[in-house]
Amino acid sequence: MKKLSVIALATLGLLGSNVASAAEHSQSLAQPNAAPVHYTNPAKDFLSSKLGLSPSDVEMLFKYHEKTVLEEFRNRDNLLFGNIVPLNSSSFMAPNTISNQPIGAGYHLVNWDSQSIAAFKDTLGRVVFLMNTPEFSRDFNRSLFTVKSQSSENVLIPSSYDKFKSYVNQTAASYGNHVKAYVSDSHTERAWGTNGLLIEFEQSGIGADLIAHEMMHGVGYAHDGAYNGWNDNIPYYVQTILSRNESASDICDNGLSKCEGNMINSGVPYNSQYNDTYRPASKETDPTSLALLGKYFNHVS
Repeated sequence: MKKLSVIALATLGLLGSNVASAAEHSQSLAQPNAAPVHYTNPAKDFLSSKLGLSPSDVEMLFKYHEKTVLEEFRNRDNLLFGNIVPLNSSSFMAPNTISNQPIGAGYHLVNWDSQSIAAFKDTLGRVVFLMNTPEFSRDFNRSLFTVKSQSSENVLIPSSYDKFKSYVNQTAASYGNHVKAYVSDSHTERAWGTNGLLIEFEQSGIGADLIAHEMMHGVGYAHDGAYNGWNDNIPYYVQTILSRNESASDICDNGLSKCEGNMINSGVPYNSQYNDTYRPASKETDPTSLALLGKYFNHVS
């Protein structure tokens, strides 16, 4: 069997220039060296201690999305990627440990600083929370027809969210549920991921959409090069559900439930500028804030 190669994501393809601003917002949420806040409310403590979310995220989620929080709390032992969090210090890899692993072109790996560590922990917590929401599983199931069966060599494309979760968790367990993350001070606007939950980010590019995409590479899903306008592979498919409007991957331009890839209406990219205040999705007129990332996390930090 062919060995999967490291996959590069050119952020200018799907996300344009929004990646840096989204990362800046993520980093502003978490204080350097911030330890989880322990709450007497067990559901809030789950968000903080288990998922690693910032205090502002914890309070906002419990205030506006208590039902979803309680559902995930009750299902806390069976969450997608639930065993990779919380991250510990051994996940933040030093540059001299890269060994003979491939490295992204143009990357200059550096030691993790406290700000980037805090941002990565908080943002990964967001990704795990979002991938276990009812909206994510709904959108994943109803839009799977857009994913090509042959889009990821050696890895079977799942036929449902439940099978996807089972595969992801079994694969993560085979790697010890241990994320190995490297960081770069370069400005290539790219992130990288490969088998073994090994991922690389730039300090200015730690965003939920990129983390979700690269974590898919970390459990073996691939795609054939740069984004071509289609949600035809798992990394971009997952990223689209999280960071573009809620209906992004299921609407065909011809109004039917099935269509060719080039007829898929991918929606509008989510942009961190919509984080200035919380607005319920039901009252939002701008479709960009209907992305799951915006629906759950557009709040005053």
